[in-house]
Amino acid sequence: MAEAAPSTGGSAITANTERFPDTKNHWASSYIDWAVQQNLASGYEDGNFRPDRNINEAEFLALLLRAYGSKETAAAGSPWYEPYYKYAKQQGWPLIYDVADNSSFRRGQAALLMVSAVTGKRLTEKEAIQWLLDEKLTTGRTAATVSGYYPQGTLTRAEALTFLYRLSQHSERLSSSKIPPEAANPASLRGVAIGDTLAKTKLILGEPQRSDETQEGFTWQVYNDDYSSFAMIGTRGSKVVALFSNTANSWEVKPKLKLGTTLSEAIAIIGSKNGQENEFQYSYVSGSITTTLFIDRLDGNRIIGILQTDSSAYGKPGTASASVLQESYEQQSFDLANAERSRRGISLFTQDDKASKSARGHSKDMAARKFFNHENPDGQTPFDRMKAQGITYRSAAENIAAGQSDSIYAHFGWINSPGHRSNLLSKTLTKLGTGVAFGGHYGVYYTQNFYTP
Repeated sequence: MAEAAPSTGGSAITANTERFPDTKNHWASSYIDWAVQQNLASGYEDGNFRPDRNINEAEFLALLLRAYGSKETAAAGSPWYEPYYKYAKQQGWPLIYDVADNSSFRRGQAALLMVSAVTGKRLTEKEAIQWLLDEKLTTGRTAATVSGYYPQGTLTRAEALTFLYRLSQHSERLSSSKIPPEAANPASLRGVAIGDTLAKTKLILGEPQRSDETQEGFTWQVYNDDYSSFAMIGTRGSKVVALFSNTANSWEVKPKLKLGTTLSEAIAIIGSKNGQENEFQYSYVSGSITTTLFIDRLDGNRIIGILQTDSSAYGKPGTASASVLQESYEQQSFDLANAERSRRGISLFTQDDKASKSARGHSKDMAARKFFNHENPDGQTPFDRMKAQGITYRSAAENIAAGQSDSIYAHFGWINSPGHRSNLLSKTLTKLGTGVAFGGHYGVYYTQNFYTP
């Protein structure tokens, strides 16, 4: 059912029903014609307007700001909706960062966005709908009540333009007041928190440099263009379900928890009585979120990495093949090493294909022949294997691990082992190759080969 017409309000508008074939005799034809005259909206290439097509938040936000005179255009190469979101975010308007899904933006969310924009107040969705009803800007879909407004319903182009016409007649300008922020999320990684959308993540951080599948079924969106702010954002479908980083410039954990904090200080801050301490980690649960603090046992029990996962991350198991997971783990192993070095002010490793081939071959050999050692059953050492790949070096080294669930846990195991740590943090080794294989006694094997030409 269409949005019911109001009994009062606004100046008169007329419809040009011949402009679009599919708006003739449409209940919102006059509102559509107003929007076209005001250059708020236009038709499609086929000559139709598609008044009953659902609209997403980005489209609605653009229409709202255009209705109040915005002439913003995106910079070359930027998404068309970027300036609208930038303004709305500055004003503190409630956003869900829906820029693609035309079935997820609801009438209730549209009400909240509109009323927040003109009142400058932080309201609940119910309060916003009631404001529209009290101000006679809607009579609802089925009744002039909050439930009759049908807040859970999707919003069409025709309904959006109807709302915006009435709003612009009621309120001549948007509020200049910025809405105070809500209480901060308990943790965020570069501005992204668990429960946010993938669309919001990409709006804030841009497209990830890589997307890695996991055995658990969620996907890591990897941001490694700057290792000083290295971040892995885990998503399942359109929602953020996990966060990880081992760099100081990424995490914001409230109130005072941060990388470099000692474990004893962290426990005092958390106030958790249900935490569990293991070899090089401390985990605690709050609601549906598990936070794992990775600890540097060789440097005062300081926190050097934080992983957060929501229970929804572990839904339907993943279907990624072993070869896909192998490649993801290998690249993450390299990223983690460089992020660690970046945080400690050490020059970054260069990724080396020959070293990677050597490392991968050793991991596969350990899995296939069910051994775990730097020296294989044929008596070959890491240096023999690297030389066999055509590597000539002044210095070289190898790290191996087995049984860890993924590269994150393998990395922190190495950092907490003096010899492995020395290789990862070496100021003389310059090149790194990583190799992972599945199978054998331990399920998964990790190898890192380092050298200096």
